[in-house]
Amino acid sequence: MAFAEPHLLSRQYPRCATCHMSPTGGGLLTEYGRSLSHVELSTFSEPLASHDESAPPGEAAFLFGAFGRALGPLQLGIDLRPSRLEFFFPGGFRSSRDLWMTADFEAGLRVGPWAASGSIGREPIAGEIESREFWAGWLPEQGLGIRGGRLLPAYGVKFADHTSFNRAYLGLAQNDQVLGVEASYTSDRYLVQTTIGPGRAESIADDDGRQSFTATARVQADLGSRVVVVGSGLYRDRSRVNPRQAIVGGAGGVAPTARVTVWGQADAVFDEGADSPSFVLVNETSVEIVRGLWLKASPQAIVGGGGRVSDIVRLGLGTVFLPRTHWNINVVYYLDRNRTSETTTKILLLQAHLYL
Repeated sequence: MAFAEPHLLSRQYPRCATCHMSPTGGGLLTEYGRSLSHVELSTFSEPLASHDESAPPGEAAFLFGAFGRALGPLQLGIDLRPSRLEFFFPGGFRSSRDLWMTADFEAGLRVGPWAASGSIGREPIAGEIESREFWAGWLPEQGLGIRGGRLLPAYGVKFADHTSFNRAYLGLAQNDQVLGVEASYTSDRYLVQTTIGPGRAESIADDDGRQSFTATARVQADLGSRVVVVGSGLYRDRSRVNPRQAIVGGAGGVAPTARVTVWGQADAVFDEGADSPSFVLVNETSVEIVRGLWLKASPQAIVGGGGRVSDIVRLGLGTVFLPRTHWNINVVYYLDRNRTSETTTKILLLQAHLYL
């Protein structure tokens, strides 16, 4: 799943909820988010149909504006991501996969501070129809908020790439939503989010032994329109399969210009019974060459753990091209070096994205 892009900090948008229904980013776009994508992000867009830039023109609206304003406060979206993966393994072995990484229908409703959102779509591996995320709650623009349902807990920086080490290795990837309740506090400068719940939603449904009480906390401070710092903590109780776990981390983002964004995150993972913690280090640097064409570099590492986990170093290089409103083309190359087993794996991702 490719969700909200943190490189939009360069456009002076430090908060996910500016453009998305979910305060942790990703998923359904708001009307303002659709309009912003049209006005500021794509290389070629049709002329605005109105002088009011907050009103999305036909190209940016749901199904190209087929319903006009008839939907009222109801927001709808269709998220399609056909993808191809090429794997290059040690010894010259090679394989490939074609899959719909995302094929979801999304809906959301906001009436004053009351908000609800959910999605349903095709699971990319098994091909089953499921709902990955659904929630409802009280989310005012300022002050205290609360929501509950199936959601990804707020932690660190939610990079668009769910295989990024600070997502996949920390148990915050595309299928790691929890059943829980999130309380939040929002002000002009600060965003505080805490989540508690009985554990990973899929583990509860499948009874796979990974269910465990989970709690997270995330504090974001906006030091400016293009400077953000984040502190996070996560606790998972012992399950039938996994030991008790605690994670603490810090992150920061800076956009020195309107075309450059640099994010970094460092996390320490403490597993019950381990002699020493493991550490996760991730950087993502994005540069916009021309409007709508971004180049990205992401060095990452998993180290430490007293030999309990493999030391892995990754270099991710990619491009994100937005030729038209809500049409994206993504190309990413991964070079993963396992320093414990002395093996190297290469992966090439080709992905088209259409958001209707």
